[in-house]
Amino acid sequence: MHRKILSAALVISAVFWLVAARDKAGDDPAFAQINAIVKTLSEITGLKEEHPVPYGRMSKGQLRHFLNKRIKKTLKPEEIHADELTLKMFGLVPQNYDLRRSTVDLLTEQAAAFYDYDVKRLFLLEDSSFESETTTLAHELSHALADQHFDLENFMDEAPSDDDENLAHTAVVEGQASWLMIAYELKKAGKPPEPTPDMLKSVDDSSEESLADYPVLKGSPLYIQQSLLFPYTQGTIFFDAVYRKKGKPAFSLVFTNPPVDSSQVIHPDRYFAHIRPAKPALPALGLTREGKEITEGSVGEFDHQMLLKQYLGDAKATELPPHLRGAQYRILTSGKNHRPVLQYVSQWDSGESARTFFAAFKKVLHAKWRHCDESIESGTTFAGTGDNGFFVARLNGDIVSSVEGISDASDWQRLKGAGTAAAASALASRGH
Repeated sequence: MHRKILSAALVISAVFWLVAARDKAGDDPAFAQINAIVKTLSEITGLKEEHPVPYGRMSKGQLRHFLNKRIKKTLKPEEIHADELTLKMFGLVPQNYDLRRSTVDLLTEQAAAFYDYDVKRLFLLEDSSFESETTTLAHELSHALADQHFDLENFMDEAPSDDDENLAHTAVVEGQASWLMIAYELKKAGKPPEPTPDMLKSVDDSSEESLADYPVLKGSPLYIQQSLLFPYTQGTIFFDAVYRKKGKPAFSLVFTNPPVDSSQVIHPDRYFAHIRPAKPALPALGLTREGKEITEGSVGEFDHQMLLKQYLGDAKATELPPHLRGAQYRILTSGKNHRPVLQYVSQWDSGESARTFFAAFKKVLHAKWRHCDESIESGTTFAGTGDNGFFVARLNGDIVSSVEGISDASDWQRLKGAGTAAAASALASRGH
């Protein structure tokens, strides 16, 4: 969820500013450090610099203009709509949330420097000064070095086959660069370039503390906040685990054999064991007026963490998601008004885990809607109406599934099973 627009914005292309940027860079003292930083990074990683890294400056205004142009160029309006609708139907952002505008606001607020994978160029924002501070340059130049060997644009845009895998790939890119940023500072100080556990923890701590410095980020929905922070925080810890096990080959391994989902990033032992996510089948629909598909994708451990954290708190967000084996979703239109219907299914590591999640999921449905009027609430079925129409949620062994947004009472009656026709009629007569 919420992957396409963010990926499009981060894989930055700024061809139309190259000439102006080149003119300004020549006498810029910040850029005098680049060759030395890249040399040190090359020594740490064993990755040879294939060619010098081009560089330039960019203003905040230029960056904002670029981000809007980049999104318009790479994403169709219907793709942005699909991302936004998915977040809203899962209850992860408010119904009035503007995903495109908020993404541009967030990235413009936080940007100090970035490496453009497309034109292979490093940019610093004009109001940033790095004459004495080299850590940010080390982070971005780590991207440049990796790009020369592993083609980051392809790695980010084309390789991931689904949403959760895209998040895992982002964690590889940003996690390795964050790890190298610390290692660079250690080597420069004459110490072994291997971050300590306390140093790694400081990445997580500083990310949370930095919210106070970024009001747009701080005011964003939890899911949006943590989607931006996860690649840096959890990605750094993941890369460290691979480095501790594999040594210097880890710098190549995470790109040539990357994690396939957020679960492998959160639990590196699953990465080493090559545990892949399950892909359970979505619940059957057979709606009377089934329209076109809007979007589909995966729902990973990170997504479940955020959903449970938002509505049920930290304890459930910590307890349940590690037991997830895999989950899928699909949104399609239905009925004469083409209202969106959300199909969801998740598979768990045991029937007990599924039962525990099903109980939590019912509470999430109650919490995410202004009203949730149930007609059936049992150990295996939960059905009724929510803000967007009829819904049915089921527990079947190790599978939890749901369908939300059904507009036709007869479709809902059929989906929720025999013995509920009277309840369906009663709810329909009440205008639901």
